[in-house]
Amino acid sequence: MFRIYLFLIVLVCQCVAIPLTKCQQGVNCFLPRCFCPTFDHPMNLSDIPQMVYFGFDDAVNSQMANHYDFLFLKDNLTNPNGCPISITLLVSDEFTDYSILKRYYQHGFELGVHSVTHTHINTGDKVREEAGDQRDNFVTQVGISKYDVVGWRSPFLITAGDQQIDALKQLGFKYDVSLIYTRPHIDNDDVWPFTLDYGWPFKCHNNRCPKQNHKGFWQVPINPLIDYTHEFTCAFVDGCAYKPRNEAEAYKYIMDNFYRHYNGNRSPFGLHIHAAWFETKHLRDGMNRAIHSMNELEDVYIVNIKQMIEWMKYPTKLSEIKTFDGLGCWPRDKAFLHILLMVLPVSSLFILVIALLVYVIRKLMFRSRHNDYIALNGKKHMNKLVHGSDDVEM
Repeated sequence: MFRIYLFLIVLVCQCVAIPLTKCQQGVNCFLPRCFCPTFDHPMNLSDIPQMVYFGFDDAVNSQMANHYDFLFLKDNLTNPNGCPISITLLVSDEFTDYSILKRYYQHGFELGVHSVTHTHINTGDKVREEAGDQRDNFVTQVGISKYDVVGWRSPFLITAGDQQIDALKQLGFKYDVSLIYTRPHIDNDDVWPFTLDYGWPFKCHNNRCPKQNHKGFWQVPINPLIDYTHEFTCAFVDGCAYKPRNEAEAYKYIMDNFYRHYNGNRSPFGLHIHAAWFETKHLRDGMNRAIHSMNELEDVYIVNIKQMIEWMKYPTKLSEIKTFDGLGCWPRDKAFLHILLMVLPVSSLFILVIALLVYVIRKLMFRSRHNDYIALNGKKHMNKLVHGSDDVEM
């Protein structure tokens, strides 16, 4: 009977411990390595910067560059900390002009991987091959360090589930931005980015979501937008069935979705998009107006995905954010730092060598001079020298 009671006690304890397998911030999940899925950030809303990020898919070429230059470069827009606004380019290989890509990287845009072939990549092996090969293209043709390439988006948002995350982690990637979060109601809050330490806890849009735990790997959910009629949702800016018919409607479409975040839970406002949408002039003009309107707000930062995740890992209050390195002026400052780090050791070694040479030369000169003098060893030697004796010991 005692054994039965003991068994029941152990069973109850195990049942009580089961909730601990659910992500609980500050209990079994700690920043910067882990962040639980949530609709409410622990920080006070008034202290949270509204981050806006763009994730552009597909090839980068002169046609698309016209739109990127017009929207993000021509007016030299900066965030409240004085650093240029930034975007993330999720790039596939075919039709990409890597010289243009290099220019954008040097300006401070983030480069993420969107595969080589832009096909259905639905196994871990395919993810590993496509992500690794396209990253290698960045390294060889752009001159970027492979450690700066940390993000992946699946073509057509067709994923490989847990195998995908395993493959990306093995390659050293830090985040995926391929999964859609579906709101229960059109006006509900959007979910914050989170780590997959406890898997994907929401309804799976394509039945290929990661069910296992992947410690420290960030999932940036695609929070659908609401179309300008406020009737339907769409994962991509250019994916809504009802497209804005003029600049005013395009502007309203973007700003209505922005204010859902800005006046809501302050979760990052993600604009997932194909630049071909801007081939229609009034759509590009509407987006341009929206970017300027958002940029005029002192608590709004237009950043790339990697920068946004840095803030997620190290949440910094608005009152202190202007000195937060994660949203700093990169890569200009970073490039300068790299040069400094490369130059300083060389210069230090050079100075050390010169100092040693000077020391050795002075030592040799001293010995040379010393050999020209007689060593006077005591009073006896002094007397012999004074009285003219020439048998003084040397």
